[in-house]
Amino acid sequence: MPISFRSRVFFLVITSLLSCLSLSTQAQREVLYSQYLVNPLSINPAYAGMRESFHLSAFLRRKWISVRYAPVTQSVSGDGSIANGRVGLGFQALNDRMGIFAATGVYGSVAYRFNLPALARLSIGVQGGLNVLPVYDFTSASSLNRAVGSFGVGVYYKSETFFGGISAPELVSQGVNLAGRSLYPTVRPVMVQAGTKFEIDEGTVLIPSVLVSKIADRPLGIDVSARIWFAEEFGLGLSYRRNSPGVIQTNYLQALAEYQLTKAIRIGYLFNSKTPESPGSTLYDQNSVHEIMFRFAPGVLQFSY
Repeated sequence: MPISFRSRVFFLVITSLLSCLSLSTQAQREVLYSQYLVNPLSINPAYAGMRESFHLSAFLRRKWISVRYAPVTQSVSGDGSIANGRVGLGFQALNDRMGIFAATGVYGSVAYRFNLPALARLSIGVQGGLNVLPVYDFTSASSLNRAVGSFGVGVYYKSETFFGGISAPELVSQGVNLAGRSLYPTVRPVMVQAGTKFEIDEGTVLIPSVLVSKIADRPLGIDVSARIWFAEEFGLGLSYRRNSPGVIQTNYLQALAEYQLTKAIRIGYLFNSKTPESPGSTLYDQNSVHEIMFRFAPGVLQFSY
């Protein structure tokens, strides 16, 4: 093979990789936002400790199954309460890897809960975090890591039959600029969620919900979702998301299945019909995302949907 031709091929491969990397890491938080049905803490820090007992959830996410060095994302989320349930503490960690590049993030949440009549609860929370993002400097032909911070707030209400909240998980966030060019533009969505829970048959519970998100200079985002649980053992869900709240807005379907293996262990599978972080990727014929979930809740007090 001629050297010049090999060089052109190598250049195209590297350019494609960096392009996909940019799309993926620009919308890093969108990975967490897409988990909100099974992990409400991902969009609202006020949810920390709402379940009272400690819950630890781990997610493994894979795109483009047949592509070597395709993006793999791991995320971990945990929360619980102290001070007789008055104070909730939570954390989230994210590692988004593509080839030799990786973007990571760590976020901590603190919430204070008010007990209301009829077993209702109102919580106010704040969140702070740090993202470490890869930056490729073409002028020096070197890869750098840049750390940027973020801060968010939220309010969450929950009763026996209704739940809802309003949050701004990136109320204050930083971008990354290199040589006067914005590599990671900031996105500051405001999200309003509302849902209800009712029993449609003995042991069968339906949980419909809606999430409305707004980003400046962008159309309103709307998620319409429904989950159904059978005998507190097996759950199914479906969601349609229009104008998703990431750097790159898109429309896609999400399906999920959960199984309560034991009182303390739950496993789940999530399928996204399109990659929320990079919906315009046409390099590969697989736009979908597959994700598995493992949840551990030792000493759980009561079943939580």
